[in-house]
Amino acid sequence: MGEPSATPEDDDGVALGSVLDGRYRIDAVIGIGGMGRVYRGEHTGIGRAVAIKVLHADLGRNKEAAQRFQREALASGRLDHPNIVGVSDFGTIEHVGLYLVMESLEGEPLGDRLARERTIHWLEAIEIARYVLTGLRHAHDRGVVHRDIKPDNIFLARKDGDQIIKILDFGIAKLYAGSTEDPAMTRAGLTVGTPAYLSPEQAVGGSITPASDLYSMSIVLYEMLTGRAPFEDKDPLAMLTAHVSREAPAISDIAPDLKLPAGLEDVVRRGMAKMAAERTSSAIEYIAQLDAVVEAAGFARPNRDVREARGSRAMATATPSAAVPVETPVEPESNPRAQTAPVRGSVGESLSKKQLIVGGIVLVVALLFALILLAWRNGRAQQITPADGSAAPVVGAPASTPSSDGERELRMKAALHDLEDSRSCADKKAAIATLEELADPRAVPSLRARAKDACVRTEVEALLKKLTAPK
Repeated sequence: MGEPSATPEDDDGVALGSVLDGRYRIDAVIGIGGMGRVYRGEHTGIGRAVAIKVLHADLGRNKEAAQRFQREALASGRLDHPNIVGVSDFGTIEHVGLYLVMESLEGEPLGDRLARERTIHWLEAIEIARYVLTGLRHAHDRGVVHRDIKPDNIFLARKDGDQIIKILDFGIAKLYAGSTEDPAMTRAGLTVGTPAYLSPEQAVGGSITPASDLYSMSIVLYEMLTGRAPFEDKDPLAMLTAHVSREAPAISDIAPDLKLPAGLEDVVRRGMAKMAAERTSSAIEYIAQLDAVVEAAGFARPNRDVREARGSRAMATATPSAAVPVETPVEPESNPRAQTAPVRGSVGESLSKKQLIVGGIVLVVALLFALILLAWRNGRAQQITPADGSAAPVVGAPASTPSSDGERELRMKAALHDLEDSRSCADKKAAIATLEELADPRAVPSLRARAKDACVRTEVEALLKKLTAPK
């Protein structure tokens, strides 16, 4: 069979029953997302079931969308691990566009499971986290940072009655080991990822390392235990600010009736440390800390105990399946790392001087924020209104007055990103208004790069004159 032909039912040009690129028969649509469609298919040469992701035709002409698709193939090409979805082929076909061939999975995303059940028993939550960390360890060792670990990118696959955890979607992965072929060598200051699970360094466009994935995984573990992510602001900017400057609520405050083993909340909090250098240093160390918690609680074989706790045959057996390699924990007396893992009994136990200092700084920042916000609201309440009594429009007014350099930087980066990537003149002008309000000289290089943009040339020139004028 030749190239697939378009049908009225399929605007991406892939007809069901056709053979893609002479090898992959298209059987059914599995799902449709913002980037493209995923089909269930079969490699006709060897009879293997596959999943085929095809980029939406209109996005194929978008440089950034095409680069993200290529990035997923490039990152996945470095990886071969049972806890990471396998990618076997990538290509482009005229009239169809870019496609990616992956292993076929049966099961559901962790996000669907949480939407249905809200929480997961702590023992199974640790098992899921452990498998994700095992996959991340493999990726990190090969110079790949995922950058978008979240429940929807963790798949609970089922094979022969066993549950196998798979990490999905390396579409915004960072090949941090320095590959010159990496289309993820993103512009400085560009924030990527999902706000609810973003690390502080991602929120401010900082340097991305494996520690970013460990932070995101800690947020996911927190959500599995409590039924919600630690920060749930509806405003994405407020969410990013929270990751940078707010401590996550104590699990006992969110779920007062939840009984957790000693040390588990400490492990999660260590993974959510604001400074990357203060986080658990690697995926393998994180695994060791989780194993120490499980063993201290009296469970020597995590997989078996998870199955018994839930009473489900779908969980993994006591002996790890050959398809899911796991560093099986040994008894504490023969595992010095497990004995010495820095896991404290509870959050309330003795804190280091560094933690007390950080806590004091956070408290002072919070108080300053409250005072500034109160003063701003009082000033706004006294604003002059037009003759018809309606509120006077405030062009480019922020949702709240910046309370710290961190928040100001976040707003500046977001505005610069909008100025560079927005197609609408109105959006670009709104970004200029924000930059004018912030009056931050650090925006000057980016503004100069936009000086020839016909949409905002006048506004950019005026703002540059203002920012570069002698004080």
